[in-house]
Amino acid sequence: MAFDWTTLAVLGVIIALFAGLFAILTIIIRKTFKVSTARAAASIIGIIAGLSGAYHGFGEILQGNIAPSGIAIQAWPGLTALGGEPAMTIVPSFLVTGVLTIIFGLIVTVWAAALVQRKNGGLVLILLSVVLLLVGGGFFPPGFGVTAGIIGTRIKHSRDSKIERKDGPAGVQT
Repeated sequence: MAFDWTTLAVLGVIIALFAGLFAILTIIIRKTFKVSTARAAASIIGIIAGLSGAYHGFGEILQGNIAPSGIAIQAWPGLTALGGEPAMTIVPSFLVTGVLTIIFGLIVTVWAAALVQRKNGGLVLILLSVVLLLVGGGFFPPGFGVTAGIIGTRIKHSRDSKIERKDGPAGVQT
């Protein structure tokens, strides 16, 4: 069996386009919202993770209220190009799995977009991504969510952002 270089070339072009889009979005978010590079990167990757994880839920819902044959499932069994969108679930129903996947996918999306910069925001994003993995969000989207959470833990929190009283910084008497 001969190796098909066309597939590898197409994959390379897709990765390059994705990296370029990611770079452009990071620059736009940094300039528009005046946030750090870490915050912009964590938000973009987390949003992609949440939305692509939620996408798995629709395929699981379409399979109906039947029990999966095991912990490893196919979210979209008819999508043969990607091996049926592999995922895993600990929930014993495709319908419930799909609903939970959409819910947690949207929670990951909102958390990454709005709350990842908080003190423990990155850790919460990692936890939400692990839950997304366990309820059928695929394998790659939770991986992206964990990556975004790790980046989110690296966001610098300055002491200047804390609420200050009129007589000086919090806890300091002038």
